[in-house]
Order: sequence, then structure tokens, then C-alpha cells
Amino acid sequence: MTGQLPFKRLARELIAHGVQSEYLARVEARISREQQLETLQAELTQEIAGALGRTDMRVNLAFAELQLCRARYDKAASQGAPRATLGELAAAFNAQRKVAQARLRELQIQREAIGFRRNAILNELYPVPPKLEE
Repeated sequence: MTGQLPFKRLARELIAHGVQSEYLARVEARISREQQLETLQAELTQEIAGALGRTDMRVNLAFAELQLCRARYDKAASQGAPRATLGELAAAFNAQRKVAQARLRELQIQREAIGFRRNAILNELYPVPPKLEE
């Protein structure tokens, strides 16, 4: 007899006849371990997916902040801001660029740790703009 339905039917019949079967206990223990393993695997998969999602969110936020830094620089440049102001805005952009690169590297490392080997797509999804002159 294989599968859970025959097992359950057999268990009911043994109980109805007052039989405590050591053989059935072994089957129950094995099924319990297999179910525990499946539950653990599901929990691990959920945790990995959650962690990957949080890392991806940090990358997106870092790149959004980088866009904001660039927009500030471009606005100041178009309004004829002094060279010192443009230098400060360029420095802020370049600093945020480093943050974005670090977050992207963290995502790549995390993806590789869980088995993703094709990470070239990250460069397409998150192109790092060149530095600005300070």
C-alpha cells in the first residue's frame, strides 16, 4: 500500500481493532519527517525570496536617489549656478553613484549565493551612469 489514503485507511482500521502497530508507527514517523522537510524547504524558499526582494528594493531606491542627484545637478546647470555649487552637486551625485554601485554588487553577490549565475542582466536593468566632473 502506497500513498497517504491507504495509510489513513489502515490507521483507522488498526485503531478500530485496538491494534498498536510498531510498523505503522514507523510509517507515521517517516511521513512526519518528510512533511517537516517539505515545510522547512518551503520556509527557506520564502526567506530567500524575501531577502532577495529586500535587496532589490534597496538597489532601486539607491538608483532613484542617484536620479534625483542628477536632476538637481542638471537643474542647477541649466539655471547657471556657480561652479562651486555645481561641484558640490557633482560630488553628491558621485557619492550616491558609489552607493548605487555597492547596492548593485550586494544584489549580485546575493543572487550568486542562491545559485543565479547569469547576472549580466543586472547591468541592463541598472546601468550605472558615468561620474560627473567635480
